[in-house]
Amino acid sequence: MNYCVTNISNDLIKDILRYKEKELQKSAVNDASGLTKRNSNISWIKDRTICQRVFSVIKDKAADFSNLELDNIEPLQYSEYDTSQEYGWHQDLNLKPYEDGRIRKISFSIFLNNDFEGGEFDLEIHGPDAKPRYISEWKRYNENCIIFNSDMWHRVRPVKSGIRKSIVGWLLGPTIK
Repeated sequence: MNYCVTNISNDLIKDILRYKEKELQKSAVNDASGLTKRNSNISWIKDRTICQRVFSVIKDKAADFSNLELDNIEPLQYSEYDTSQEYGWHQDLNLKPYEDGRIRKISFSIFLNNDFEGGEFDLEIHGPDAKPRYISEWKRYNENCIIFNSDMWHRVRPVKSGIRKSIVGWLLGPTIK
């Protein structure tokens, strides 16, 4: 298994959100075809102490399926998807290592609410030609976070109504030698 679904405590989530930048920025990513792949609003959570707390929790929970060397975390990203906003199929891998030699190895998404329609999080667990290709996850009663290898394809489907809110992040480690 190269992913898990788990719970992040409400206390930790409240602490994380205390450090988010107030202003949301428009975030859009387009692929070479010109089709919109990402359309959402984001802000960052850069406080090192809170990021390290999240790193410890996610690293421990990822240990069940990952034997990757993990030693750091990127700033966290708070995201809001309004009606018709989405993030198409993508991977979270870096095309090349950061200057310090680290790469993204583990990604995670913490689902903050469920008062919206659409906006499903899909994670491809089989190839694109398989049926079914993916699983759909979102906030459940006792599980509000999905953790997965950063090379896995995933997407957020268009929101039909309401606002979908999440915190996403990436754990880093040295490149494999």
